[in-house]
Amino acid sequence: MSNKSILTNQRGVILLSLLIFIFFMGMIILSLLTLLTAEARLQVLDINKKRALYAAHSGIEYAMRSINEYAVTNSNLFALNNYQEDIKTGSGTHCIVTIQTNGKDKLVIKAVGYSKNFTKVIEKRVDYIDIAQWAVYATGKVKYIKTIPSGKIYQNAKYLPLFDKDYLIKLAKPNNYYPSNLYLNSVFSFIKDIAFVEKNLTFGVFNWMNVGNFVVGGNVRIKSSWLIFGSTSGTIYQFNPNSQFLCEWQFIWRSLNGGIITNGNVIGTNKPFFSFRFRVYYNRSKITSLLRYSVNGGPLIYNSARLIIY
Repeated sequence: MSNKSILTNQRGVILLSLLIFIFFMGMIILSLLTLLTAEARLQVLDINKKRALYAAHSGIEYAMRSINEYAVTNSNLFALNNYQEDIKTGSGTHCIVTIQTNGKDKLVIKAVGYSKNFTKVIEKRVDYIDIAQWAVYATGKVKYIKTIPSGKIYQNAKYLPLFDKDYLIKLAKPNNYYPSNLYLNSVFSFIKDIAFVEKNLTFGVFNWMNVGNFVVGGNVRIKSSWLIFGSTSGTIYQFNPNSQFLCEWQFIWRSLNGGIITNGNVIGTNKPFFSFRFRVYYNRSKITSLLRYSVNGGPLIYNSARLIIY
């Protein structure tokens, strides 16, 4: 065989080997591209599923906040039964929220989150306490207090509304923030919205008329007024544990038109007789005028919840 034939055969083998190599490399590259494309698609699907879930979570939070804000001006939540709203939760996502009242002090909130063609559903079953339905609400004992109407007392409560202390101080400043004790002994005291007292608050004997909400870090003491029918219009809130709301001996009774929320005990007086006990005239609007500043945005405390995701 001539050298020329051998060279031609070698070239043919090399060419064939090169073609086979290119073919297999092409198959490998094609497989990698197919795998990467499938993985990218799965990532897109996973992202959209997560976005739909986040949209549903946003819908739940929006609904719970909206319900609480609704309760500021409405004591009856039955009007929210079967309420539905479509809310935008972000770029390319939205959520349809449905609210159902499920008996007394119970709610079912359903949120369907959407992202592209994907949906995620969250159902939240909630039990709540409406603090604003009580004239006196305390984590401790309530004694010798008269409410109008009668029986508007909730004692030994397990839950209290949550406030941002710094935000309340900001609302009270500059004129109604008291870094220590406050002794009110002037005849009249008018507060635009909130007075924040870091320590103890005392209503003196010459104090007759007060208007506004009081947030107190210590104890509250009500002294017997020498004027007829001494009264405060607003809500008194004590946030520190073991707080005491105390009324001294009442010769001419004093009253509160609004409500008391205390992280402790509320103790009135049983002297000289029942008719002269400290009175709280229940006023829901005055109670919610303070509770609208709570973290929840209203008078409702969600004390238990069950979450279902599907």
